[in-house]
Amino acid sequence: MRISILLAFLTLSITFACKKAGSPEQQVVTEAIKAYDAAPSDSAATLAYTNFEKYLTAKGFGEPSTPELLLEMARVASAQKQYARAFGYYKDYLVQYPDRPDQDDRLYDAITNAENLASPELNDILYKSYETRFQNDSRTSSLTAKIQQKDIAADSILKFIGMNMFNDSTFRLNEPKAHLYILACEAAVMANPNIPNAAEFLSRAAETATTLRDIPKALELYNWIIDKYPTHPRASMALFLKAFTYDNELNDLEAAKKYYSEYLEKYPNDEYAESAKFLIQNLGKSDEELIKMLQKDTSKVIQ
Repeated sequence: MRISILLAFLTLSITFACKKAGSPEQQVVTEAIKAYDAAPSDSAATLAYTNFEKYLTAKGFGEPSTPELLLEMARVASAQKQYARAFGYYKDYLVQYPDRPDQDDRLYDAITNAENLASPELNDILYKSYETRFQNDSRTSSLTAKIQQKDIAADSILKFIGMNMFNDSTFRLNEPKAHLYILACEAAVMANPNIPNAAEFLSRAAETATTLRDIPKALELYNWIIDKYPTHPRASMALFLKAFTYDNELNDLEAAKKYYSEYLEKYPNDEYAESAKFLIQNLGKSDEELIKMLQKDTSKVIQ
């Protein structure tokens, strides 16, 4: 009897110790959060954000501790009134863990933070999405009551924001409205991942991010399409454009080769397959070199 009790105690102790310890990266983030809670300040919050980003780069979203850390970081950001950052953490949680039973609570938390961003269009999209996804939730009626454009669907609001991204007189991109469009597309899909045009919204947002030269955001959106909508026609284009972005924008030839190869393996008969083959064979060559090659090939065909 005593041996059984001792073994059980040892098992619990080992389990607790492992759970408490975690990875070195996790420990650093946990300590930073504890330091913030003990003495909240901008600098303590910034240290927590920085350490969490390092943790996420090293461990990714698949690590068991990541969901809880995301929520902790969202809590810190919200307490610091950094509502856009908090919204981003909640967005990652909702997108990466769609099967968790607290999706309604976390979406409500995301909406609460978004309401501080002073964007009626964004709020309406979120309210309408919550209303559609969680019809029987006790909080739905209060959110529905806040909707300003009651007779306009969420995708129509997105279209309106998209159409107003360009200045009518100069035909130049209005950057604040373009950023709003990206955020609104993300919000619509985050709030209701099963909406029919989810992949299209993310694809258009990625195009807008590329136009704004926000390459990390464009890659994030491509990955969102590839990971969450792998059977959608937009997934093949997203993978090709991901490879092209590493090639053309970041000059990361190793990554470009990896993703071009992945694209050709998955979609050998896709419309961009020939382009991918050409690009992977000529990685690192300048535009001038490629033009000369094409001109040379063209002259051979003419002869």
